[in-house]
Amino acid sequence: MKIGNILQYGIFDSKKQAPNATMTAKRVVSCFEFDYILSCDKGTISFIDSSSHKLYPNMLIIRKPNQICNSLLHYKCYCLHLELDKDSIFYDELSALPNFFPLIHGNVYRSIFESLIQHIITYGKNCEDHYMAAKLLELFYRLSKDSPHNKTIRKSSFQKENSSIQQAVSYIKKNFDQHISLRTLGELTGYTPNHFQRVFTKIMNISPQKYLENIRISQAKYLLATSDMPIVEIAYACGFSSQSYFSLLFKRSTELTPNEFRKSTIINYTV
Repeated sequence: MKIGNILQYGIFDSKKQAPNATMTAKRVVSCFEFDYILSCDKGTISFIDSSSHKLYPNMLIIRKPNQICNSLLHYKCYCLHLELDKDSIFYDELSALPNFFPLIHGNVYRSIFESLIQHIITYGKNCEDHYMAAKLLELFYRLSKDSPHNKTIRKSSFQKENSSIQQAVSYIKKNFDQHISLRTLGELTGYTPNHFQRVFTKIMNISPQKYLENIRISQAKYLLATSDMPIVEIAYACGFSSQSYFSLLFKRSTELTPNEFRKSTIINYTV
């Protein structure tokens, strides 16, 4: 199944391409261009026709055929340029999407781009296999699902809120092994606990409690796979209040007990 032609793919790094430039030249877009922002300088802005948006990590830009675009530099992104026939069932759907998607579940989109790019590197960009089609369809589905919220976003409000939430995300990643409450995160960002939860969920597409749980489960997987630490010690090292609670959440997340997960990562070689 072939959805379209991949014209460009990979990682674009404007600092490597044009280290002394401050702005790209205006150009007319010839296909659908998807940029997932990995990192950017403060004040980096993308301009598309009469719209513009300050760039942040984990947001997505979509440029469409015949749009005029340029950008204030610098930024680094996963890029995917896709050519579609005008009579394709996806052409009009993609054309109607917002140019900027700051409110997305970044990890999901990042996984899609990484999988697609790795697949193209391995098998070629013109292949018509089902895997590539499935990943492109997943990308289109996610964009359609996230489109309504991103169409009505207020940039000034988002910029302030996003900065506060990224501060909270950084705190969670560094202190996941400690007790972290909504009150703590609210005080860190200047919000009440309830308002912080609403803003965090809007920006990250996941509740702060679930985000913290995912970080802890991810670290627990790493320790289970790479160490001989007793499970009870892993539970406390990852910030869980007890081994039983850790085991409950771990199985809910992975459908395996911590011990079953550890055994599944062991490779037995025949000597």
